[in-house]
Amino acid sequence: MSDQPSESPPAQQRHSPAVFIQWLIVSLILITALSLLAVHLPERLKLLLVYAVVYGLISGGALTTLAIKLGVPAKRTLMLSIVCLVILGQSLILYLSHQRYQEATQRQFKADQTSIVIDRMLRSGEPPEDPEARKEYEQVIEQFEKAKAERRDKEQRLLEISSYLQHRISPIATLKSPWPHLFWLLELILCCLAAIWASRQVAKPEPESPIDQDRDETGS
Repeated sequence: MSDQPSESPPAQQRHSPAVFIQWLIVSLILITALSLLAVHLPERLKLLLVYAVVYGLISGGALTTLAIKLGVPAKRTLMLSIVCLVILGQSLILYLSHQRYQEATQRQFKADQTSIVIDRMLRSGEPPEDPEARKEYEQVIEQFEKAKAERRDKEQRLLEISSYLQHRISPIATLKSPWPHLFWLLELILCCLAAIWASRQVAKPEPESPIDQDRDETGS
């Protein structure tokens, strides 16, 4: 009697690497779209902590649902990939939000024409001939140049990521570095935990109904 050929693995297992890559590509597109949507939400909806947790819940649930539909096994690799995608999405939100903050800050500085007008007035005028008046005139120019340098330094500081992180939490507290960075890190951790929880809830097998249980017992 010849040995029976061993059963071939299911098609899902044979093609799991290809399916996983397909899921990863679609997930990257999905997380990018979700991040773009989150950036352009009205400011009144971007509640601190809550905003990140909701993002994590939606991301974890959506990515796990997509994995189930494509047949990606709900293993540790999938969970780790979801966490990495959520971190990527939150980093993209931070980057795009910082870009918008920079543009708004630069528009605000450009709208203030006071320094430009004063600079033109001082440059167009001739220094007085009187030695004492000339000395005062030079002191005024020196102070104005110092004020311009301070203004440029302030603008550069406001364009940094640390300034944006301080701006984010300014409605609830005035904190200096490194606290705004730690607060964003806390939001990131909560977002990842929310994504893991949502992913496990979606991947959790549904309990059998009493009718299905009776049918199994009858068949056995």
